[in-house]
Amino acid sequence: MRVKAQENAAFRPGKIGTLELKNRLVVPAMVTNTCTADGLPTERYMQYHEEKAKGGWGLIITEDYAITPTAGGFRDLAGLWDDSQIPAHTEFVERIHRYGAKICCQIYHAGRQTNSAVNGVQCMAPSPYKDPPSFENPREMTEDDIETVQQAYADAAVRAKKCGFDAVEIHGAHGYLINQFNSPYSNKRTDEYGGTTWKRTRFGREVIRRVREAVGEDFPILFKLTVNEYVQGGLTINEGRELARIYSEEPIDAITITQGVNATEWAVIAPGHISPIGFIDNVKACREVVGNLPVIAVGRIINFDLANNVIQDGTCDFVAMGRASLADPLAPKKYQEGKEEDILTCIGCVQGCLGNLRKNIPIQCLVNPRTVKEYQCDLCVLPEEKRKRVVVIGGGVSGCEAAVAAAMKGHQVTVYEQKDHLGGQWKLAAVPSAKQDFTTLLQWQQAQFKTYGVKVVLNTEYTAEMAREEHPDVIILATGSTEKTLPFAGLDQEHVYKAQEILSGAKNTSGDHVVVIGGGSVGVETAGHLAQDFKQVTILEVRDRISMDGEFSNNYFMFKLLDEKKVQSYANAYYQNWEDGVVTFKQHDELHKIYGVTDIVLSVGSAPNQALKEELDALGIETKVIGDALNVKPGLKNIEESFYLGLSL
Repeated sequence: MRVKAQENAAFRPGKIGTLELKNRLVVPAMVTNTCTADGLPTERYMQYHEEKAKGGWGLIITEDYAITPTAGGFRDLAGLWDDSQIPAHTEFVERIHRYGAKICCQIYHAGRQTNSAVNGVQCMAPSPYKDPPSFENPREMTEDDIETVQQAYADAAVRAKKCGFDAVEIHGAHGYLINQFNSPYSNKRTDEYGGTTWKRTRFGREVIRRVREAVGEDFPILFKLTVNEYVQGGLTINEGRELARIYSEEPIDAITITQGVNATEWAVIAPGHISPIGFIDNVKACREVVGNLPVIAVGRIINFDLANNVIQDGTCDFVAMGRASLADPLAPKKYQEGKEEDILTCIGCVQGCLGNLRKNIPIQCLVNPRTVKEYQCDLCVLPEEKRKRVVVIGGGVSGCEAAVAAAMKGHQVTVYEQKDHLGGQWKLAAVPSAKQDFTTLLQWQQAQFKTYGVKVVLNTEYTAEMAREEHPDVIILATGSTEKTLPFAGLDQEHVYKAQEILSGAKNTSGDHVVVIGGGSVGVETAGHLAQDFKQVTILEVRDRISMDGEFSNNYFMFKLLDEKKVQSYANAYYQNWEDGVVTFKQHDELHKIYGVTDIVLSVGSAPNQALKEELDALGIETKVIGDALNVKPGLKNIEESFYLGLSL
């Protein structure tokens, strides 16, 4: 039986030190890349947090605030290293408090997980060894450095208190400086700050004590701790559990149990390959050693049923739901109002939240194009006289997104789809391993159709003649793309398929040895899908490596699957021929053969489908082209483009 919101343990009041919270739902720190280079909040940054404040989260924790001008791991990061920053952040806090929300300032130093390209100086760390994903060696911290940085933590905490923040969280996780001291992976010191577990925690313990002395006994201090780094020679849960015990005896008011470092970012920002609440065993292992200290769990907790269960069974006291809050900052409010169908769910794609960070640009969310763009997104409904009759041709995810946005504005919208279902290629995107949550976006769009009165006509191929008869005010052409083929020998015979035919289940391979031509993310996912069906699979890719368009975290798990299933892949490989079961390809000017091939699957890209565009233009009807029909691109860009097009009408 489903638990009602008012009975849900996650929605009961909670307490962290002297801080009383209306529920147990926490927004953890997430870098947005939306502050100024000198650490000040922008309007964009403030409205992003205001939306969460409106949404009903119990506690909002800001992105990591740099404690010195050179402490940050990103260029446009918030900071409290100087008193001159206090007024702007005070205004920010006041704006959050207007909505009855509580806000905590996370303070940190990136240590070796930054570089001179970001800060203009050589980074520093416990030991002079670079972070594996980095390109720059840090300098080893001296005793004077340690003293200076510890005081900077305390000074930043005092500034946060002066700004009106309700608490501070000391970041001791995710491979940043305190974590670097904690871990044998990064700490090779031979003085009193290195060696045994106890000595490695000395730096972090001293930071906590100095912050406590600076802010006083009545100001809540949270501590975030990585207990499992998932790297060779790093912290495992056995030692991480001991770290949790050690830090729980320090003057802190709550502890967040987390995992991962820069080299294992999939554990920090979990992709769909990590099952929901996939790291909860780390929390369970630590819960029993921290006494009565409130515990915050984090790690792909993507809905309130999961949140309720881990609180209800005593695993934790609070849940941090970061990506869930990016997908829908208003989710708690919607849940309490009984509007679960209106909640957007994180799909674990990491295209915008992690992919954008890697590019040093403001983050986005694929399923919610408003995320971090609240400051420029007008959702006001148009007056009756300005409302239009809008026809959307194509019921794929882009067409549906545009339809939702246009209907939100008050337009009368009809979607025409030639198949017997909505979703288009997005339904196929949900088929490969670990992408099942992609279906939730389609469910959300269809729920919005009901809310906003969007009419859907299935099994209908929309024509120019229909447009002439209806003569809508605007037509949105969202006819998607068509898969490309190759005009090469052997590809015009039986048992040659397109990737979409395989993923849709429309066709099945005839034998057990398949060559996939095309090693982009779709080809790789199709290969993995076939390999899980006990096929012997080989990938041929003309570029330097496979899945160059895939996100790093997703590739990490996909490549593990390919290795496990013994899928072979060849880069710089150009298909030549398939004859009598033998595929010939050229690699570096040498011919190679693959024997016993029973089937070939083509995944060589797609081309926009604009078949109706000219005819519609001739009718003089305003026509907009969106999604893959405009140009083939990732889902993140298609959804964003479609939403804002619908909103602009």
